[in-house]
Amino acid sequence: MIKRLKYLIRELLRRIPGYRSIYFRIKIGRTLKSYGVRYLTHNIPEILPAKSVFPARVSLENTGELTWLKHQVDGRYVALYLRYGEQIIETIPLPAAEVKPGQKITVTFALKVPAEPGSLTLMLEMAEHEVALFRHLGVPPLELTIAISPPTDDPNDHLWDKALQYNPWHFQPTRGICRGENDHVYPVIAKSAKGARLYDVRNIEFTDYIMAWGSILLGYAHDHVQEAIIETVGQTSPMLPFPHPLELEVSQMLCEDFPSAEMAVFGKNGSDVCTLAARIARGLTGKKIILCCGYHGWQDFWVEQLGFDRTGVPEHRHPLIHSFVYNDIQDFNRLYEHHKNDLAAVMLEPAGPLGSDEIGFAPDANREFLEAVAAAARKASALLIFDEIVTGYRYPQGSVQKAVKVTPDMTCLGKAIASGMPLAALVGKADIMMQGMPGTRYAPTFKSEIYSFAAAKASINIYRTEPVADYIWDYGLRLKQGINDLCVKYAVNAKCTGTPFRMMPVFFDDDPERLSIKKTLYYQQLLRQKITTYNSIMIPSYAHTREDLQMTLSCVDNALATVALVGAEADFENRLELPFLVDIV
Repeated sequence: MIKRLKYLIRELLRRIPGYRSIYFRIKIGRTLKSYGVRYLTHNIPEILPAKSVFPARVSLENTGELTWLKHQVDGRYVALYLRYGEQIIETIPLPAAEVKPGQKITVTFALKVPAEPGSLTLMLEMAEHEVALFRHLGVPPLELTIAISPPTDDPNDHLWDKALQYNPWHFQPTRGICRGENDHVYPVIAKSAKGARLYDVRNIEFTDYIMAWGSILLGYAHDHVQEAIIETVGQTSPMLPFPHPLELEVSQMLCEDFPSAEMAVFGKNGSDVCTLAARIARGLTGKKIILCCGYHGWQDFWVEQLGFDRTGVPEHRHPLIHSFVYNDIQDFNRLYEHHKNDLAAVMLEPAGPLGSDEIGFAPDANREFLEAVAAAARKASALLIFDEIVTGYRYPQGSVQKAVKVTPDMTCLGKAIASGMPLAALVGKADIMMQGMPGTRYAPTFKSEIYSFAAAKASINIYRTEPVADYIWDYGLRLKQGINDLCVKYAVNAKCTGTPFRMMPVFFDDDPERLSIKKTLYYQQLLRQKITTYNSIMIPSYAHTREDLQMTLSCVDNALATVALVGAEADFENRLELPFLVDIV
């Protein structure tokens, strides 16, 4: 009844001019405490070029009696709103879960300048939002008039504007910021890559540790792989109605190199083959539950555990997929005992999967843990699936299963096998593949695309004849140890987690806002020194040299020194140019 009354009053007030301020004063069903805000400083200049993206920073103080909350159960939240005139351009969230009365904060964001030169009235306003209601905090907004000069000749500005208009689904760590306040440059649009070097559209060179999301082991555009692709392009169409000899050769090579492999089927990305493996397991066993550990793609079978609201994938009444903690046999057994009677498969990354932003990557492969999981799967007549999309050909001896001598029923491969070309594979025991494939209805048109097989054959031959995995392992060990030594040197509360082939530093702090600032500042300082990572995740390749290692550690030294320095000065906010990093998981 009270809720209904509030709704009716709210609808009535909406019809009255100035209802927002009236509603704010009445505070239906609440205490008479008030909000308040004081705008302290900002770094927005009076003139900005059209189409550019500026690293804006605004400092504020909560001068009211109410705490600003970033999230509330009833959907209300306080945020900083960016308006061009009356039009809301962006909602900028608080940098912390709450901002108490008297507390000061600094908000960073990417200020996108309109395309047309002229004059612009820009307003920044703290306000509370609740469904359709937008409540001002009783203080006039920060109003700025900026002159928009003609656009610069920086190609990033023009291309970023086009990207936002037509295709904004990119990795956007800088939110389009390509220039800092002191002539620092950041990468936004890439043009090319070779070896361990990435080049943006300004021809600025960066040392890259993203390595095409881990799909590159040998280095970008490896000469032998490129030659194999070019030669094949000159001979045939990418697709034929019957198998090409290259597909059969690559199938045989994979079956020779992976203990679990007797037959192979191909896809274009890791999500394809992980989903196919899940479908085979459920079809063969007649069971539905899958226990998993690690990341297994974006397709429905795996993301359904994240919920309908976050994925758009309908949830089952009784969840069909459950995640366990790597190297935690008790956590695995807890799920296993509950679901063993309906268990179709156990699927896991067998070494160093990503746990969470708080713990980073899990440790290296544990043979005893993998043996226990394998035995449990066999006892339940479930299939054991290793997701070696990252570890295949990157792990010593070529795979985790070969190194630790634990053989799964099926193995998912991708990323590395074609050195960046779109190819993935599911390999497994012949009886499982023969019995399981017909019921999957698996028939993607491009599973037999020939140019990728040419790249795969050339790449696998290199993995077989050169010490690729051993070199990456040694390089990564030195890099990881070097980062940890520097954390100790500067007394920064952080630790580099993961394996030598994939690692990331994890920072620790009881204050969530300060933690976000530390992570972002570290990442920013690496970018300033022309080191590119994926939110600080580093994936070494065969193309990284000993000189790259020393240079990288020197850049990490500078980055951690900055984190330590501004931490001691409590001056993080004024050093940040980039918006806060978004959590990885």
